[in-house]
Amino acid sequence: MKARKVFSRIGWSYVVFLLVSGVFQVMLVIAGALAAVLSGTEEELLSDGSMLMILSQLSMYLLGFPVFVLMMGRVPSWHKTDGPELTAGQLALLAVGCCGLTYIGSIFGQFLVQIFDQVRGAETINPVTDTLEQMNPWSVLLTMVIAAPIMEELMFRKFLVDRLIPYGQKLAVVVSGISFGLFHGNWNQFFYAFLLGMVFAFIYSYTGKLRYSILLHMAVNTAGGFMPVFLEQTVSPQLLETETAQVLLLVWMGVSIAAAAAAAAVYLPKLTWNRPWAQQPEDGFVRELFKAPGVWFFLLITAGQFAVY
Repeated sequence: MKARKVFSRIGWSYVVFLLVSGVFQVMLVIAGALAAVLSGTEEELLSDGSMLMILSQLSMYLLGFPVFVLMMGRVPSWHKTDGPELTAGQLALLAVGCCGLTYIGSIFGQFLVQIFDQVRGAETINPVTDTLEQMNPWSVLLTMVIAAPIMEELMFRKFLVDRLIPYGQKLAVVVSGISFGLFHGNWNQFFYAFLLGMVFAFIYSYTGKLRYSILLHMAVNTAGGFMPVFLEQTVSPQLLETETAQVLLLVWMGVSIAAAAAAAAVYLPKLTWNRPWAQQPEDGFVRELFKAPGVWFFLLITAGQFAVY
C-alpha cells in the first residue's frame, strides 16, 4: 500500500472517531438536558462536571473507539516483539521527568495564551481547569488516571505507531506527539501533550511494550490531575495557602523539571533511530503525509477545536 494512502486512511480514522464521538456527546448532553428539565433538576445535572466527563468518555471509548479500531484495522501494521525491559529506577526517573515536561509545556502554553488574549481582547477558556473544578477526586481517578491513559495510549501509540513505524521511527514519534497534542484541542494543553506524546511514542517504539507508556501517562495524570483535586477537596484551604505548602509545590516543580533535564542529558545522546524499510517515494514520506486528504481533514477539525478554546 502506498504511503499517501496509508497516511490518509489513518487520518480518516481519527476524523471519524472525532465526528462520531462529538455527535454522541451532543446527543447525550441534549438528552440529559431534556431529562433534567422534565425532572426540574437541570441546574444540578448540567453543572455536574463528573457526570459530563463520564458521558464524554463513554461517547468516545464505547462508541467512537470501536469505529476507529475497525477503520485502523484496514491499515497494515508492525509490532516490535524483541524490545528491552525498563528498570524500576528508569521508570521512576522518566515519570518524574515527564511531570517536569508537563510543567514546561504548561508554562509555554499559558504564556502563548496570554499573548493571544491580549491581541484579541478576550479571555481564553481553559476547559481542563473548568472541568476539574467541578469534579470529585474519585471521578478524576476513574476518568483521568485509569480510563484516559489506557485508551489514549492505545489510540496514539499502539494503533498509530505500529502503522507508521515502517516509514521511520522519527516520523512515527513526531506524528504521534503532534496528533496527541492536537487531540487535546486547546493551546493550554497542546505543548505538554505534544512533548509527552513524543516521549511515550519513543518509549513504546523502542521497547514494544505499551505498559510503560500507560504507567507513565497514569503517573503524569495523577500528579497533574488527581492530586490537586484531592488535596483541594480534602485539605483545609488555609493549609494549602501557607508558605510551607507553596514552597513544597515549588520544590516539586523544580525537582521534576530537573529530572526532565537529567533524563534528557542521559538518554538523548544515546538515542538510536530505526530507519524506514517501506519503499520511499521520490518526495519523501513527510511530503506524502501532507498530501494525504485524511490528514488535512484531521488538521481542519482539530483547528476548529483550537479556535473555540
